[in-house]
Amino acid sequence: MLLHGGCSSPGIYSALSASSRIIAKDSEFVVLRVGKENARTLARHYLDDEELYWIIEDANPSGAIKPGNEIIIPLKTDNPTGIDYNGYQTIPILCYHRFGNRGDRLEVSPKQFRQQLEFLKKNDFRVIPLASLLGFLKGEQALPKRSVVITIDDGHRSIYKEAFPLLQEFGYPATVFAYSDYMNNGGLRTNEITAMVKSGLISIQPHSKTHGNLAVRQGGEDRKQYQRRVRREVVVPTKKLTQYLGQKPRFYAYPFGDSNEYVIDELQANGLLLGLTVQPHANAAFAYPYLLHRTMIFGDRDMKTFKASLVTYKSREK
Repeated sequence: MLLHGGCSSPGIYSALSASSRIIAKDSEFVVLRVGKENARTLARHYLDDEELYWIIEDANPSGAIKPGNEIIIPLKTDNPTGIDYNGYQTIPILCYHRFGNRGDRLEVSPKQFRQQLEFLKKNDFRVIPLASLLGFLKGEQALPKRSVVITIDDGHRSIYKEAFPLLQEFGYPATVFAYSDYMNNGGLRTNEITAMVKSGLISIQPHSKTHGNLAVRQGGEDRKQYQRRVRREVVVPTKKLTQYLGQKPRFYAYPFGDSNEYVIDELQANGLLLGLTVQPHANAAFAYPYLLHRTMIFGDRDMKTFKASLVTYKSREK
Protein backbone atom coordinates (compact mmCIF):
# COMPACT_ATOMS: atom_id res chain seq x y z
CA MET A 1 0.00 0.00 0.00
CA LEU A 2 2.87 2.36 0.83
CA LEU A 3 4.65 1.72 -2.43
CA HIS A 4 1.44 2.13 -4.38
CA GLY A 5 0.86 5.47 -2.67
CA GLY A 6 3.84 7.34 -4.03
CA CYS A 7 6.71 5.95 -6.10
CA SER A 8 5.87 7.24 -9.54
CA SER A 9 7.93 10.44 -9.66
CA PRO A 10 11.58 10.10 -10.87
CA GLY A 11 12.65 12.87 -8.50
CA ILE A 12 11.40 11.00 -5.46
CA TYR A 13 14.35 8.61 -5.58
CA SER A 14 16.74 11.04 -3.92
CA ALA A 15 19.61 10.86 -1.49
CA LEU A 16 19.42 11.71 2.20
CA SER A 17 23.18 11.31 2.36
CA ALA A 18 25.86 9.57 0.36
CA SER A 19 24.44 6.20 1.41
CA SER A 20 20.73 6.44 2.28
CA ARG A 21 18.13 6.50 -0.48
CA ILE A 22 14.42 7.18 -0.57
CA ILE A 23 12.60 4.38 -2.38
CA ALA A 24 9.09 5.80 -2.10
CA LYS A 25 7.15 8.42 -0.20
CA ASP A 26 3.80 10.13 0.15
CA SER A 27 2.32 12.55 2.66
CA GLU A 28 2.27 9.94 5.44
CA PHE A 29 5.29 7.66 4.94
CA VAL A 30 8.79 7.43 3.56
CA VAL A 31 10.25 4.09 2.50
CA LEU A 32 14.00 4.30 2.84
CA ARG A 33 17.03 2.10 2.22
CA VAL A 34 19.22 2.78 5.23
CA GLY A 35 22.78 3.97 4.87
CA LYS A 36 24.98 5.06 7.74
CA GLU A 37 22.24 6.93 9.62
CA ASN A 38 20.72 5.81 12.91
CA ALA A 39 17.16 6.37 14.17
CA ARG A 40 18.02 9.71 15.78
CA THR A 41 19.65 11.05 12.63
CA LEU A 42 16.68 9.99 10.53
CA ALA A 43 14.22 11.49 13.02
CA ARG A 44 16.06 14.80 12.96
CA HIS A 45 15.91 14.86 9.15
CA TYR A 46 12.34 13.65 8.58
CA LEU A 47 10.52 14.50 11.83
CA ASP A 48 12.48 17.65 12.77
CA ASP A 49 13.20 16.25 16.23
CA GLU A 50 15.72 13.53 17.00
CA GLU A 51 13.88 12.73 20.26
CA LEU A 52 11.12 11.23 18.08
CA TYR A 53 13.50 8.47 17.01
CA TRP A 54 11.22 5.95 18.72
CA ILE A 55 8.51 6.55 16.09
CA ILE A 56 10.85 5.13 13.46
CA GLU A 57 11.99 2.26 15.68
CA ASP A 58 8.40 1.32 16.60
CA ALA A 59 7.36 1.28 12.95
CA ASN A 60 9.95 -1.35 12.04
CA PRO A 61 11.07 -4.75 13.38
CA SER A 62 13.59 -4.69 16.21
CA GLY A 63 17.10 -4.08 14.90
CA ALA A 64 15.91 -3.20 11.39
CA ILE A 65 17.66 0.16 11.18
CA LYS A 66 20.90 -1.10 9.69
CA PRO A 67 22.79 -0.29 6.48
CA GLY A 68 21.13 -1.83 3.43
CA ASN A 69 17.77 -2.54 5.09
CA GLU A 70 14.53 -1.05 3.83
CA ILE A 71 12.49 0.67 6.54
CA ILE A 72 9.35 2.75 6.90
CA ILE A 73 9.39 6.25 8.38
CA PRO A 74 5.92 7.47 9.42
CA LEU A 75 5.52 11.20 8.85
CA LYS A 76 2.28 11.45 10.83
CA THR A 77 0.97 9.99 14.06
CA ASP A 78 -2.68 9.07 13.62
CA ASN A 79 -3.30 7.20 16.89
CA PRO A 80 -2.00 9.24 19.84
CA THR A 81 -4.13 7.31 22.35
CA GLY A 82 -2.73 3.90 21.43
CA ILE A 83 -6.23 2.43 21.24
CA ASP A 84 -6.93 -0.06 18.46
CA TYR A 85 -9.40 -2.83 17.66
CA ASN A 86 -7.53 -5.45 19.66
CA GLY A 87 -6.87 -3.43 22.81
CA TYR A 88 -4.99 -0.40 24.04
CA GLN A 89 -1.58 0.82 25.09
CA THR A 90 -0.85 1.20 28.79
CA ILE A 91 1.96 3.00 30.60
CA PRO A 92 3.31 1.36 33.78
CA ILE A 93 4.57 3.79 36.42
CA LEU A 94 7.06 2.14 38.76
CA CYS A 95 7.28 3.38 42.35
CA TYR A 96 10.51 2.99 44.36
CA HIS A 97 11.32 4.26 47.85
CA ARG A 98 14.78 3.54 49.28
CA PHE A 99 18.01 2.05 47.95
CA GLY A 100 20.52 0.06 49.97
CA ASN A 101 21.51 -3.37 51.26
CA ARG A 102 19.72 -3.64 54.60
CA GLY A 103 17.14 -6.11 53.33
CA ASP A 104 14.17 -3.87 54.13
CA ARG A 105 11.10 -4.60 52.03
CA LEU A 106 10.87 -1.01 50.80
CA GLU A 107 14.59 -0.93 50.03
CA VAL A 108 15.88 -2.04 46.65
CA SER A 109 19.57 -2.87 46.51
CA PRO A 110 21.80 -1.13 43.94
CA LYS A 111 22.44 -4.57 42.42
CA GLN A 112 18.69 -5.19 42.00
CA PHE A 113 18.16 -1.73 40.57
CA ARG A 114 20.93 -2.24 38.03
CA GLN A 115 19.44 -5.59 36.99
CA GLN A 116 16.06 -3.95 36.50
CA LEU A 117 17.46 -1.09 34.44
CA GLU A 118 19.47 -3.54 32.35
CA PHE A 119 16.33 -5.57 31.72
CA LEU A 120 14.50 -2.46 30.50
CA LYS A 121 17.34 -1.59 28.16
CA LYS A 122 17.89 -5.09 26.75
CA ASN A 123 14.20 -5.63 26.12
CA ASP A 124 13.51 -2.39 24.23
CA PHE A 125 11.54 -0.62 26.94
CA ARG A 126 11.77 3.14 26.81
CA VAL A 127 11.91 5.02 30.10
CA ILE A 128 10.10 8.32 29.58
CA PRO A 129 9.60 11.36 31.83
CA LEU A 130 6.36 11.51 33.78
CA ALA A 131 5.65 14.82 32.01
CA SER A 132 5.23 12.90 28.74
CA LEU A 133 1.93 11.52 30.05
CA LEU A 134 0.29 14.95 29.92
CA GLY A 135 -0.17 14.92 26.14
CA PHE A 136 -0.96 11.21 26.11
CA LEU A 137 -3.79 11.61 28.65
CA LYS A 138 -5.21 14.48 26.59
CA GLY A 139 -5.23 12.31 23.47
CA GLU A 140 -2.75 14.64 21.80
CA GLN A 141 0.65 12.92 22.00
CA ALA A 142 1.60 9.37 21.08
CA LEU A 143 4.12 7.57 23.28
CA PRO A 144 6.57 4.76 22.48
CA LYS A 145 4.91 1.35 22.46
CA ARG A 146 6.94 0.03 25.42
CA SER A 147 7.00 3.13 27.59
CA VAL A 148 7.78 2.98 31.32
CA VAL A 149 7.90 5.75 33.93
CA ILE A 150 10.17 5.62 37.00
CA THR A 151 9.15 7.44 40.19
CA ILE A 152 10.76 7.44 43.64
CA ASP A 153 8.88 8.50 46.78
CA ASP A 154 9.70 10.24 50.07
CA GLY A 155 13.05 11.83 49.29
CA HIS A 156 15.57 9.60 51.05
CA ARG A 157 19.23 10.50 50.55
CA SER A 158 19.87 7.04 49.11
CA ILE A 159 18.16 8.32 45.97
CA TYR A 160 21.07 10.66 45.37
CA LYS A 161 23.77 8.28 46.61
CA GLU A 162 22.63 5.00 45.05
CA ALA A 163 19.89 5.46 42.44
CA PHE A 164 20.95 8.68 40.74
CA PRO A 165 24.37 7.40 39.54
CA LEU A 166 22.69 4.38 37.94
CA LEU A 167 20.02 6.51 36.29
CA GLN A 168 22.80 8.70 34.89
CA GLU A 169 24.67 5.66 33.62
CA PHE A 170 21.63 4.42 31.70
CA GLY A 171 20.41 7.91 30.76
CA TYR A 172 16.99 7.22 32.28
CA PRO A 173 14.74 10.01 33.59
CA ALA A 174 12.88 9.70 36.91
CA THR A 175 10.54 11.76 39.06
CA VAL A 176 11.32 12.07 42.78
CA PHE A 177 8.39 12.88 45.07
CA ALA A 178 9.71 14.39 48.30
CA TYR A 179 7.78 15.55 51.37
CA SER A 180 9.05 18.95 52.39
CA ASP A 181 9.50 18.41 56.16
CA TYR A 182 12.04 15.70 55.33
CA MET A 183 14.14 17.78 52.94
CA ASN A 184 17.30 19.08 54.65
CA ASN A 185 16.09 17.28 57.76
CA GLY A 186 17.34 13.73 57.27
CA GLY A 187 16.22 13.49 53.66
CA LEU A 188 17.61 14.95 50.45
CA ARG A 189 19.61 18.11 50.86
CA THR A 190 19.20 21.19 48.73
CA ASN A 191 22.55 20.73 46.98
CA GLU A 192 21.64 17.11 46.14
CA ILE A 193 18.26 18.14 44.77
CA THR A 194 19.87 20.88 42.69
CA ALA A 195 22.52 18.54 41.29
CA MET A 196 19.94 15.96 40.23
CA VAL A 197 17.70 18.53 38.57
CA LYS A 198 20.64 20.10 36.72
CA SER A 199 21.42 16.69 35.19
CA GLY A 200 18.25 17.01 33.13
CA LEU A 201 17.17 13.52 34.17
CA ILE A 202 15.47 14.13 37.52
CA SER A 203 12.31 16.05 38.29
CA ILE A 204 11.52 16.85 41.96
CA GLN A 205 7.81 17.05 42.80
CA PRO A 206 5.77 17.31 46.04
CA HIS A 207 4.75 14.38 48.20
CA SER A 208 3.03 16.50 50.89
CA LYS A 209 4.50 18.42 53.83
CA THR A 210 4.52 15.82 56.60
CA HIS A 211 3.66 12.55 54.81
CA GLY A 212 0.41 12.28 56.74
CA ASN A 213 -2.58 10.53 55.20
CA LEU A 214 -4.65 13.18 53.42
CA ALA A 215 -7.71 11.04 52.81
CA VAL A 216 -8.78 10.66 56.45
CA ARG A 217 -9.34 13.04 59.34
CA GLN A 218 -7.03 12.86 62.30
CA GLY A 219 -8.38 12.24 65.80
CA GLY A 220 -10.38 15.22 67.04
CA GLU A 221 -10.07 17.03 63.71
CA ASP A 222 -13.25 18.76 62.51
CA ARG A 223 -14.01 19.44 58.87
CA LYS A 224 -12.50 22.93 58.76
CA GLN A 225 -9.34 21.75 60.51
CA TYR A 226 -9.08 18.87 58.07
CA GLN A 227 -9.47 21.18 55.10
CA ARG A 228 -6.80 23.54 56.44
CA ARG A 229 -4.43 20.61 56.95
CA VAL A 230 -4.95 19.32 53.43
CA ARG A 231 -4.39 22.80 52.00
CA ARG A 232 -1.17 23.13 53.99
CA GLU A 233 0.03 19.68 52.86
CA VAL A 234 -0.39 20.76 49.24
CA VAL A 235 0.63 24.43 49.37
CA VAL A 236 3.74 24.26 51.59
CA PRO A 237 5.77 21.68 49.60
CA THR A 238 4.71 23.30 46.33
CA LYS A 239 6.00 26.68 47.49
CA LYS A 240 9.20 25.22 48.93
CA LEU A 241 10.07 23.38 45.72
CA THR A 242 9.30 26.50 43.71
CA GLN A 243 11.73 28.37 45.93
CA TYR A 244 14.42 25.69 45.58
CA LEU A 245 14.09 25.10 41.85
CA GLY A 246 12.73 28.33 40.42
CA GLN A 247 9.77 26.62 38.78
CA LYS A 248 6.43 25.48 40.06
CA PRO A 249 5.79 21.73 40.42
CA ARG A 250 3.09 20.14 38.28
CA PHE A 251 2.63 16.66 39.79
CA TYR A 252 1.80 15.30 43.24
CA ALA A 253 2.09 11.84 44.80
CA TYR A 254 -0.38 11.14 47.61
CA PRO A 255 1.13 9.85 50.87
CA PHE A 256 0.21 6.16 51.17
CA GLY A 257 -1.42 6.57 47.76
CA ASP A 258 -4.68 7.73 49.35
CA SER A 259 -6.82 10.58 48.05
CA ASN A 260 -10.38 11.84 47.88
CA GLU A 261 -12.40 14.49 46.09
CA TYR A 262 -11.36 17.28 48.43
CA VAL A 263 -7.65 16.51 48.04
CA ILE A 264 -8.01 16.44 44.26
CA ASP A 265 -9.82 19.80 44.34
CA GLU A 266 -6.88 21.23 46.31
CA LEU A 267 -4.39 19.94 43.76
CA GLN A 268 -6.37 21.52 40.95
CA ALA A 269 -6.65 24.82 42.84
CA ASN A 270 -2.85 24.91 43.09
CA GLY A 271 -2.24 24.20 39.42
CA LEU A 272 -1.07 20.61 39.86
CA LEU A 273 -1.89 18.52 36.80
CA LEU A 274 -1.38 14.90 37.88
CA GLY A 275 -2.05 13.00 41.11
CA LEU A 276 -0.45 9.60 41.71
CA THR A 277 -1.62 6.71 43.87
CA VAL A 278 0.08 3.42 44.65
CA GLN A 279 -2.73 1.32 43.27
CA PRO A 280 -1.13 -1.22 40.92
CA HIS A 281 -1.81 -1.54 37.18
CA ALA A 282 -0.68 0.51 34.21
CA ASN A 283 -2.37 3.60 32.78
CA ALA A 284 -4.28 3.91 29.51
CA ALA A 285 -4.84 7.20 27.70
CA PHE A 286 -8.31 7.37 29.25
CA ALA A 287 -6.99 7.12 32.85
CA TYR A 288 -8.10 9.84 35.27
CA PRO A 289 -5.09 12.21 35.63
CA TYR A 290 -5.58 12.68 39.38
CA LEU A 291 -5.75 8.98 40.23
CA LEU A 292 -2.92 7.51 38.19
CA HIS A 293 -1.85 3.98 39.04
CA ARG A 294 1.65 3.02 40.15
CA THR A 295 3.20 -0.34 40.90
CA MET A 296 5.42 -0.46 43.96
CA ILE A 297 8.79 -2.16 43.50
CA PHE A 298 9.86 -4.06 46.61
CA GLY A 299 13.30 -5.27 47.58
CA ASP A 300 12.06 -8.74 48.55
CA ARG A 301 10.61 -9.53 45.11
CA ASP A 302 12.40 -11.30 42.25
CA MET A 303 12.85 -10.36 38.61
CA LYS A 304 9.79 -12.36 37.63
CA THR A 305 7.66 -10.01 39.70
CA PHE A 306 9.42 -6.99 38.21
CA LYS A 307 8.78 -8.22 34.67
CA ALA A 308 5.11 -8.76 35.50
CA SER A 309 4.78 -5.08 36.39
CA LEU A 310 5.72 -4.00 32.86
CA VAL A 311 2.33 -4.20 31.18
CA THR A 312 2.46 -1.93 28.13
CA TYR A 313 -0.57 -3.26 26.23
CA LYS A 314 -3.89 -4.66 27.37
CA SER A 315 -5.76 -6.91 24.97
CA ARG A 316 -9.47 -6.51 24.48
CA GLU A 317 -11.32 -9.10 26.50
CA LYS A 318 -13.18 -11.62 24.41
